[in-house]
Amino acid sequence: MHSDFHVVRKGMEWAVSLHGLILEAFANQRDALNRAVDAAHQAGMNGHRAQVLLVEAPSDARTHWVFGHHPYPPTA
Repeated sequence: MHSDFHVVRKGMEWAVSLHGLILEAFANQRDALNRAVDAAHQAGMNGHRAQVLLVEAPSDARTHWVFGHHPYPPTA
């Protein structure tokens, strides 16, 4: 199974979503990214292909973190 966690802007907040469902919302992008990486890491540990995508515009999704390719916890 593939788990793509998206970090998207929702009004004044940043949300973490999976399969189109919002899991949690945060006041800033950094907190949302950290939560998404934590969730993706857990999914990866459970055998899923997992990654975090940052969506700053509707047609602009870029990979931020991939289980097995990037360190956990992420380094600055």
